[in-house]
Amino acid sequence: MALRTEAALSFHSSDRELEKGFERVKHQALHWVFEGYPVGDYYEASLPNRDAFCMRDTSHQAVGAEVLGLSRHNKNMFLKFAKAIAPERDYCSFWEIDRWDRPCPVDYTNDSDFWYNLPANFDVLDACWRMYLWTGDKDYLCHPDFDNFYALTMEEYIKTWDHDKDGIPDVSHRDTSDLMTNRRGIAGYDESRFARGTLLTATDTCAALGRAYLSYANMCKEMGRKEQESIYRKRGEAILDRLDTEFYTEEFAYAAGLGKNRERIYNRNDKEEIFLTSAASLFYWNAIRDLKRLPRLLDLYAKQMPLSQIEGLSHYPELQWRYGRNNEALLSIRRLIDPALHRKEYPEASFCTIGAMATGLMGLSPDSSQGFLATIPGLAGIEWAELNRCSIMGRSISIHHKGENFSALTVEEGEPLLWRCRFWDSGTIEFSKGKTESKQGICEFTGKTYSYSEIIVNQGETVTASYNV
Repeated sequence: MALRTEAALSFHSSDRELEKGFERVKHQALHWVFEGYPVGDYYEASLPNRDAFCMRDTSHQAVGAEVLGLSRHNKNMFLKFAKAIAPERDYCSFWEIDRWDRPCPVDYTNDSDFWYNLPANFDVLDACWRMYLWTGDKDYLCHPDFDNFYALTMEEYIKTWDHDKDGIPDVSHRDTSDLMTNRRGIAGYDESRFARGTLLTATDTCAALGRAYLSYANMCKEMGRKEQESIYRKRGEAILDRLDTEFYTEEFAYAAGLGKNRERIYNRNDKEEIFLTSAASLFYWNAIRDLKRLPRLLDLYAKQMPLSQIEGLSHYPELQWRYGRNNEALLSIRRLIDPALHRKEYPEASFCTIGAMATGLMGLSPDSSQGFLATIPGLAGIEWAELNRCSIMGRSISIHHKGENFSALTVEEGEPLLWRCRFWDSGTIEFSKGKTESKQGICEFTGKTYSYSEIIVNQGETVTASYNV
């Protein structure tokens, strides 16, 4: 039984404080990586020192774990959740599993009395799709235990928990007085007294459900199940459309969820603060359909950052980078790498910081379904930065950005890689080898235009790209 203490991954930058901070959080993350226990190889994804991993935290830490080279750990942990789904638990899995390969005793008494947040199944399914995109490991699509988990989640789990038959899991079978005491089926991830005492249908569960439908449709497409793909894609689009209408008003933006009489419930009276509960989930699962709403909602989200506890703060960098708020993203990264950060030992903080610096600052976006790695700089005024020996798509790669107009990709180990090099706005890209043709694309998150071009990078080769607007 051993603690994992090393990773080939490294980060360097003209911003030395950022470089030092990355090294600190990398070592903090590795502090939570374990091998050789009865549960198999895993990393802590729960409250510190639980010696366990829960469905929510594992789903949110998984990209950072992949960057660190923990593919084996990720697949083992997700398989544990997939295997544990059972009809006697109303198609719930085990919310939290400990190193002794059992449901964590603090959260589980028996199949009628255990902790469970309703977005969990959808969160795990969506994370498994992202793991396939990141790794290319077809087990995430075809392994019998994963396949069974996805199918039961998208059908039986929803039917079992949809008590009011509106298509969204809820806790409508309970009296409101019972919401605070019954832990088996909490409406969403908000575990506050407010949420547990009033919400019957949560915004984050609705967002997670819509995204899970679409991720499962993508899985069906990869497996050649065209009829299923069409069915689940239509369901996902319909859920997200409902989220944009039933859960939203122009005055107060998105509610935290719906109450007993399907009224919209907000968690604050001040309309500058009410958005916080549902904000991260809407951005995280890309659930906002009307992009004209984004500027206001992102402003509200950014305003809450200084007040956010570590569980919420951990997601700020990734989401701000995703939606083009690079300066805000970098500001939240600096808070997360601050040695004085309160509860910095919480595993989600370090893993999510690493993931955000890979996907946001360095702009890594792998797509194993189409066979390419896309990149785009997100340096936010930093002169240069590079991430070395990053584990991605079964390879080890290094990526370097200088400003917003120069990138270099090296395949350190592994098969040749198709690089989709991207830069913001319309312009031309020139590679250090071969001819290129620049094309334009539209960012699905912001609607902003980018230019891109593709080239094969072989093992041991470095290819550079220069951009002219």
